Amino acid sequence: MPKYQEEIEKFGFTIVPQIIDDKQIETLIVDLSKIDKPFDEKNGTVYGIRNLLNLSPEVRKLAENNKVKDLIENIFGKSAQPVRAIFFDKTPGANWKVPLHQDLTIAVKEKRETVGFSAWTRKAGIHHVQPPVSTLEKMLAIRIHLDNADESNGALKVLPKSHRNGKLSAAEIQNLKKESKIKLCEVERGSAFLMRPLLVHSSSSGTNPAHRRVIHIEFSAESLPNDLEWYGS
Repeated sequence: MPKYQEEIEKFGFTIVPQIIDDKQIETLIVDLSKIDKPFDEKNGTVYGIRNLLNLSPEVRKLAENNKVKDLIENIFGKSAQPVRAIFFDKTPGANWKVPLHQDLTIAVKEKRETVGFSAWTRKAGIHHVQPPVSTLEKMLAIRIHLDNADESNGALKVLPKSHRNGKLSAAEIQNLKKESKIKLCEVERGSAFLMRPLLVHSSSSGTNPAHRRVIHIEFSAESLPNDLEWYGS
C-alpha cells in the first residue's frame, strides 16, 4: 500500500495488479450487457455508459470491494466514497482517440449556482460542473480493466507528475508535452490503473481495436458546498 500511495503522490498514477479475478470480470460483463440507458453509441456499438453506480448493482458492489476500499482508504481514510462510475469500450466500431487533457468535471444531483463551480452542462440527463481545483485535488479515479490494454487497443498515455500543476490551459498542456516524456500505461485484465483527475492523459485510436473495456470509478473524501450533492453518492 505505501508503494502505491507514494507513486500516486509523486507521479499522479499507479498500476495495481489483479484487483478482480476472471469470474468477477465475466459477472461484470454480463451485468453491463443488460444496461440499455443511458449510453453512448456509435455505428450500433455501445462504447460508453454513464451513471453506473445507479444502473449496475455489480459496479456498485465493485466500488465497495474490499481490495478497492483498502486502496482508496489508505489514501483518503474511511470517509472516501464512490461518486461517479463510467464504462468505456474501444472497439473497431468505436475506435476513438482523445487528445491530452485533464478530467475537470464532476457529476451532481442538481444544479445549484455556487462560487467556484462553473461550466455547467448536462450529459445523459445528469448535471456536470467544473469544481475548484481544490476539489479535484482530493479525488482519485480507479480504472478497472476487463481486458488487457496496450498500445494496439488504445491504452492510456500520461504525462507523469502533471497532476501537480493545477488546472492547465490547452497551450500549457502542449508546452508541458514538449518538456515531458509521454508514458504508455499498459494494464492487464483484472488489474487497476489509479490516477489523479488532474493528471494529463490521452488515448490513441487502437491499431488493433479489440475490446478495451474499462470501468472508471471516481472517489472523493470531500462533501460539496452549498448543498451540492455528488450524483453517485
